[in-house]
Amino acid sequence: MPKIATRVVVERSNAAKASRELWNGLVKFNRQQAGPLRYSRTVLTVRDGKKRLLGGLILLSYWRESYIELLWLSARARGAGFGSQLIQEAERRARRRGSRLIHLNTYSFQAPGFYEKQGYERYGGMSGSPQGESRHFYVKRLR
Repeated sequence: MPKIATRVVVERSNAAKASRELWNGLVKFNRQQAGPLRYSRTVLTVRDGKKRLLGGLILLSYWRESYIELLWLSARARGAGFGSQLIQEAERRARRRGSRLIHLNTYSFQAPGFYEKQGYERYGGMSGSPQGESRHFYVKRLR
């Protein structure tokens, strides 16, 4: 194989373009290895009577799995059952599209106990970032 002059570069002026090319390359490779991704992104929100955003959930789905990218509720919306409603709707949509599992990660200062009450099982974790806290990884098999 001929030697090619290479170097690692921090993209500053073309970061968005390079990022798209990297994602496109990975998606192409993944499709060749595992078939169509069937990717979808669903944004669920909670709004008050004046249509102000109180919180929501972002669900990413591909192949036969779904990932809760984030779930956030404003302070005034917490404790009112909206988190459970968002999780239930995300799981319903994941099942409907054929996902067999749904997974997420959360920090110790967020709501790991909430996800456990929703039937999620912790499968891993790491500590020390941020200092004094830990990150937890959860999965739930969908029926």
